[in-house]
Amino acid sequence: MAHGDEFARTGPEGESGTPQARSPFSTGKPGLRFRFTPVNVLLVVLGLVIGLGTGWLVQDRPVADPAKKSLAAPSGSTQAAKPLPPKPSSPSPTPTPSPTPTLPDDFAVVRDPSDVTLAVPSGWRRDEAASVYYRSPKYPYSRFLQFWPLAESGMSATRALRVTVTTHRHYPNFELQSLHPTTKGAAELVYSYDSTRTGRRLTLIQWIFPTSDGKRYALAVVGPADEWPRQRNTLETVLRHFEPVDDD
Repeated sequence: MAHGDEFARTGPEGESGTPQARSPFSTGKPGLRFRFTPVNVLLVVLGLVIGLGTGWLVQDRPVADPAKKSLAAPSGSTQAAKPLPPKPSSPSPTPTPSPTPTLPDDFAVVRDPSDVTLAVPSGWRRDEAASVYYRSPKYPYSRFLQFWPLAESGMSATRALRVTVTTHRHYPNFELQSLHPTTKGAAELVYSYDSTRTGRRLTLIQWIFPTSDGKRYALAVVGPADEWPRQRNTLETVLRHFEPVDDD
């Protein structure tokens, strides 16, 4: 019985029964024989030299040194943009003074005895009762303007005009068109009514507004309803030239 450490025996056997390894330099049969002739030895030496040299060339091929690479940017490459030099600061523009409001040809600027200046339609005559009026000489009760200072009550301009609406609602066929704030501290009221004195339907526009001396004024312009918006144009012209008089 064969033990586990024994090998199977196949092929030619030696004295021990194990296969015999053949040396490539063996002169025994079978197989090719190598003869140590000068020519054969020379060929073997040449082969070893050529093989070693080829291996050396493959392993020692020079590698480009990254430190010696060209620093020039390749053609077509992009480079970081250089920051532009700061622009010289330009001087601040000189403020342009506000132009003097244009005065229509059919208006004149007057200084009223109540110590205000304002523009009024040419030819209109001053009339003073509880407040100051400027009236058309031909239609004194259907074309006129009126202004007066307000007693300081802390009431807003919009609220003051609401009070005006409450006191004027009894006018025949009273019709409220608008009531709203306008510029800072100012408000506008527009309404129409039938005038029993003139027999015409009239439209009134009224503003409450502050002036440069800290006071507040009411200004109203009245005209025939079918002439609207002439009343607005008149009021805007009066307001552009409305200023308290400073005698100091």
